[in-house]
Amino acid sequence: MKVETSITIDRPIAEVLDYVTQVENTVRWTENTVEAIQTSDGPIGTGSTCRVVSQAMGRRFTHEFEVTDYQPGVRYAVNSTDGPFPVNMVYTVDETAEGTKLHVVTEADLGSLMSMAGPLVRRMAQKQIETDHHNLKRVLESSTSG
Repeated sequence: MKVETSITIDRPIAEVLDYVTQVENTVRWTENTVEAIQTSDGPIGTGSTCRVVSQAMGRRFTHEFEVTDYQPGVRYAVNSTDGPFPVNMVYTVDETAEGTKLHVVTEADLGSLMSMAGPLVRRMAQKQIETDHHNLKRVLESSTSG
């Protein structure tokens, strides 16, 4: 399953990507995340690891992630290394007249769940990710920093 979303946030590129890459912030802007922690030492970068616990469809999911690409002000990518299903997320940012355009591609291999209810699951995921990105926009645009 592949879901792509884009949203423009009235904040500088560095502020948007810095906020997204601080995994602890995930609980502030994604509705289904109940815990998010960086599990490696040091600043975020390629090779950093984190754990994200989410609650969806009445189930709790724990994924371990590794940062596979980190280019400050340009791109941030993570792949799951453990969890109930493989997930890959790529965040890219571009400067626009209105602020920062955040583009996210999320790919997940849901296996048998997709074969049973693929289109419905994809629509639900698309809607949830769009809601989360609107939450991110609201949080960042209402902050007093930047």
